Amino acid sequence: VWDDKAGVISRSLDHGSVYQSIRCPSFHIVPHGQNANKNKHVFQPARAPPVPSCEETGGPFKVAGPIWLASLHDYDVIDEAVARLELPDGGTVHPLHRKTAIHGLLTVCGEELSDVPLYYTLPDLAHTLRCPCPPTSVFKAALANAGYRMSAYHKEPNALKTDAPNSVIWDVMRAWCKDHPPKKEGKKSKKKQMKKQKLRDAKSGGDNADGGEEGIPGNISETPKSAGDLILAIEPKISVDFTIPKGLDKKKKAQRFPINPEKNWGPKPRATNKRKALESSSEAPVPKEARNDGD
Repeated sequence: VWDDKAGVISRSLDHGSVYQSIRCPSFHIVPHGQNANKNKHVFQPARAPPVPSCEETGGPFKVAGPIWLASLHDYDVIDEAVARLELPDGGTVHPLHRKTAIHGLLTVCGEELSDVPLYYTLPDLAHTLRCPCPPTSVFKAALANAGYRMSAYHKEPNALKTDAPNSVIWDVMRAWCKDHPPKKEGKKSKKKQMKKQKLRDAKSGGDNADGGEEGIPGNISETPKSAGDLILAIEPKISVDFTIPKGLDKKKKAQRFPINPEKNWGPKPRATNKRKALESSSEAPVPKEARNDGD
């Protein structure tokens, strides 16, 4: 057993909470601790998010956590495992039937950004704006040309881990929507927005008498603006370039995200007494007269 008070306290930097907007995929990550300004060996309690509400939609945050903020993987172990799997016999005495899938999974894990704990999914971003989903390569090119890093996530093919802030993510989507206009909001969607607005007004206790969302002016007779409309109404702060730079799609050869080998493949439901119950119920019941014959 080792005593390390400073090491224990420093673990607060590796745990944190997530502040997720209730109206769009924007989020902020706040560690549970932080270093003092002048002394890195002194730790202080964490501060609240830099903004009180979502900068894109004005919606409040919901809080989740705590989550682990440090690296998820030991990259030395991953490199060693991948090197063994690339040997002719897979680096093991017994053959691995899922060698290709294991190699692909570990390859994706080794390519992940170690200092970015969470990710965005492109279908969620496109769904918020009601626009076609941009190709992953095009979205990555825009972030790379803006000077940000990005990587895949080992459990979700459409996920994207990046160190770009929320504002840059939405600026890229705004530029994408200029060439791929969003669909117009239908009557059902507008009615749904009105219903949600009335519920929010009821929960607020009538403080927002104008019918506008918190931080968003409006009138109860007007149709509330959707999250997509609010996001697209903001002018982009950066110029977006979708030109794919050379070498961006250069990857190590591996079978990433393989499909299941057969139908209904995977863990089965837990064992239950359903079979015994069916067997007992299948037995013919004894007639009442037969039970009374012995009396």
